[in-house]
Amino acid sequence: MTNLTGTWYISPTPFTDDNAVDTASLRRIVDAAVSWGVDGITILGVMGEVADLTAAERETVLSTVADAAKDRLPFAVGCSAPAAAVVRANAERAVQAGAAAVMVAAPSLLKDTDTIGAFYAAAVGDCPVGVIVQDEPAATGVTMPVSALLAALDAANSTVVKLEDPPTPPKIGRLLARRPDLTVFGGLGGVSAYAELGRGAAGTMTGFAYPEILKAIRLAFAAGDRARAAALNDRFLPYLVFEGQVKVGLGIRKEVLRRRGVLATARTRALNPLPDEVTLAELDDVLARVGLTPAIEPLELA
Repeated sequence: MTNLTGTWYISPTPFTDDNAVDTASLRRIVDAAVSWGVDGITILGVMGEVADLTAAERETVLSTVADAAKDRLPFAVGCSAPAAAVVRANAERAVQAGAAAVMVAAPSLLKDTDTIGAFYAAAVGDCPVGVIVQDEPAATGVTMPVSALLAALDAANSTVVKLEDPPTPPKIGRLLARRPDLTVFGGLGGVSAYAELGRGAAGTMTGFAYPEILKAIRLAFAAGDRARAAALNDRFLPYLVFEGQVKVGLGIRKEVLRRRGVLATARTRALNPLPDEVTLAELDDVLARVGLTPAIEPLELA
């Protein structure tokens, strides 16, 4: 089984100017992720605007990434849905395509978290690849206490959590106090990555447009050089916060990836707005302040 730890990159779904899935840009994302040195790539998550894709488009994303990543980079597939049967079908297709893991959040607007174990058992209880239990109340409307997370993990035969219930560091601490052998990824754009590592996180799984920065922070922390980890965090935190803004954050992230030469357009769908001219000027300012000049080549950090 793929080692589900480290710095995983969550891919957006790129679109052409005529609103079709941009498979050329999707392949460039995989190529770039490999060159950036990430440990894996995750597709069809919230950042991938999965709720706004047709079934055919979902298949296009999956098959394109599976082909581009084959023998180069492990990939995980978001399989969340309100019904266990749909999750199960999504997971079966992901496994068939070669996924190293599937990611599943609680069903939207679940009224009683006491039933979470039954849901995960029916959806992925016998999944032949790793299951990442995603704790993402902003997307699902479901807040899972630690007890519910543990029930979901047990039902899914999993030890991996992507935890995005802010404030994330204390919840990571509470979860690991109950189950020290778990692998817990931070998310939410990496804004709390340094503090999450301090509470025992194994790394990050997020779509932050410079995963090299999050990797460098993690590696410094793992090497015992907390001063370097803190210095990297503090240097880039203004940009981490700016890119991680609610609502407009995805548009900012896609714009930066366009500037890095990965995406052909920054186009988004549905209620995900593109940044306006003032926000773009603010983006120019924050990139200059932290010393980032977007380019597709891996960022070299002194």
